[in-house]
Amino acid sequence: MDISSILSSGSKTNFLNPDPAARSTGKQALDVNDFLKLITVQLTSQDPMKPMEDTQFISQMANFTSLEQMRSLSQNFAAFSSEQRISSAQNYLGKTVTVSTDVGDVTGQVTAVTLADGSPRITVGAGIYKPSAITKITATAPPAI
Repeated sequence: MDISSILSSGSKTNFLNPDPAARSTGKQALDVNDFLKLITVQLTSQDPMKPMEDTQFISQMANFTSLEQMRSLSQNFAAFSSEQRISSAQNYLGKTVTVSTDVGDVTGQVTAVTLADGSPRITVGAGIYKPSAITKITATAPPAI
């Protein structure tokens, strides 16, 4: 099937002029199943007199494998980054910090570290803040003996 036969088919909706309702419900990213469906359609609709070359197929598989590995690496890095933020927030426990807020600076000792939606939060006095709002950190003096 070539492009001229698709264009002359008389159908108002085709891949060049898709139905707007179908377009709005599409996926944002392709996954393994989508790739396999594309390859299957490509192999079943190819010209038997000019089949896809092995090098083309291998190249497409290599590109897809590389893409999957990059996606996996990105997900692993995001998880690692989240764990690092949580781990770093624990270092503020017991320290006196100054936190910048919309109404001014708040200074006090960090008494707790909690998680909200997977992100760490520090408790200073009665307020809960993001660690990124900290503008100053002071080590608390050790108790006098």
